[in-house]
Amino acid sequence: MWSKRGHRGDALEELILLTNSYYQSLGLCRIDKVSTPVKVVDIDAGGMVTKGFFEKKSTVDFIGVAQGVFLAFDAKETHLKSLPMQNIHAHQIEYMRDVDCQGGLAFILVHFIFNDAFFLIPYEQIAAYADSGTRRSIPYKDMDERFAVRRSDFGGYLNYFDALNAYVAHKEELKKKYTTGL
Repeated sequence: MWSKRGHRGDALEELILLTNSYYQSLGLCRIDKVSTPVKVVDIDAGGMVTKGFFEKKSTVDFIGVAQGVFLAFDAKETHLKSLPMQNIHAHQIEYMRDVDCQGGLAFILVHFIFNDAFFLIPYEQIAAYADSGTRRSIPYKDMDERFAVRRSDFGGYLNYFDALNAYVAHKEELKKKYTTGL
């Protein structure tokens, strides 16, 4: 059980890494995987780390820039018909909030394994669920089709830029609504 828990989302992260590399080759972005800081305590004679611990909580799985906009996002997978809020840590929500406040885009890419569907969940939606204090998960039925992420037909990449563009348009609509009072 523990070994499985420690590697949840590895397949999704690998798919995102492949996608980010492809996007970068097209000159669209530079997005990197964030490593969790580890303090090495013991190394064997062959140079293999035999003991260590996480120094501090990490932020999110990926950070970078796409067409001049800072991005910060996490990758989550679930076998359920919802994404449990316990899978989104408070320090990750705080980090996404800070990115959002600075004009960046923060979100989660989630893979619902039960139906092999991928969605971008905007920070605003995550925050609304976290702030409600009553919601224990973000249900699949609440996923916004505008933020659906499709696999490409040519090699298994995740085409999340379409959902990202929809998110940018959504944020612009909200900004316009709040600045004009409409």
